[in-house]
Amino acid sequence: MSHDFLYMFECDYSSRTQEKKFIKDILNHFDKDYATMVGLVVNNNPYCLSFHVAVNLQKDPVYFEQWLRDNYPEKIKRHNMFVKDILPYNVVTLLNAEMVDLFITANGGGHPFLWSERDVLEKEYPQYIDFKKREAKVFLSHSSLDKNNIVFPLHSYLQANDVATWLDTYEIDYGDNIVLKVNEGIDKADIGLFILTDNFFAKRSGWPLAEFTTFFMSLMNSDKKILMIDAGVSPENMLPMMKSYRYLRWDNGSGLPEIANAVKRIMAK
Repeated sequence: MSHDFLYMFECDYSSRTQEKKFIKDILNHFDKDYATMVGLVVNNNPYCLSFHVAVNLQKDPVYFEQWLRDNYPEKIKRHNMFVKDILPYNVVTLLNAEMVDLFITANGGGHPFLWSERDVLEKEYPQYIDFKKREAKVFLSHSSLDKNNIVFPLHSYLQANDVATWLDTYEIDYGDNIVLKVNEGIDKADIGLFILTDNFFAKRSGWPLAEFTTFFMSLMNSDKKILMIDAGVSPENMLPMMKSYRYLRWDNGSGLPEIANAVKRIMAK
């Protein structure tokens, strides 16, 4: 009397050619009387693309299980997936290892894979590349009292000029640890852009001076740069260590082009 043992392995539709070795090894290692069916099960629905390898065994599966643990321990086995449920999908049964190269290709448009692999699709059709947020390299340090009149316009202008910025409004969410998030932003930034106003030095602001000190201390062990914008600061409020730097000027927004150019020049070095 025969006994069937079904295995379904979850594979990556978007990088399916990397699965060839696994499938060929099954076909080459186990004879057809033991592995009676090795097949590809493909769902080409663009809203739920999936690719599984189905293996049906006769006789004791203990040998197969041991082979998997020794050779492919990372393979994801899926349970509660039944043969009768895969009939609506593209199914190909493989007779030998040579058929693997015939049916698993990087390009789509055929059977069983309608869509190309991710790398092929992104190379030929750039609009399919993920629209990812760039990592912020410019840390904007400021007083919250200057957000509306200076910080938000500056941030928007830099964004329009392809400068990825770290601004607490967008980087710190409710429930986040503020100290950890600020330190993380400073650590990843290449440039600290400090918006100097009298509010920056006011005791009620608190954070800006701590951010400057943290960034300034990190200069000793990194290639970070400091840029400071004079946005209406009284000279007597400035720290002595700040006075040795050449400043950019806000000038009610007319200094924006020079600020953006200076940031981009430094980033390009």
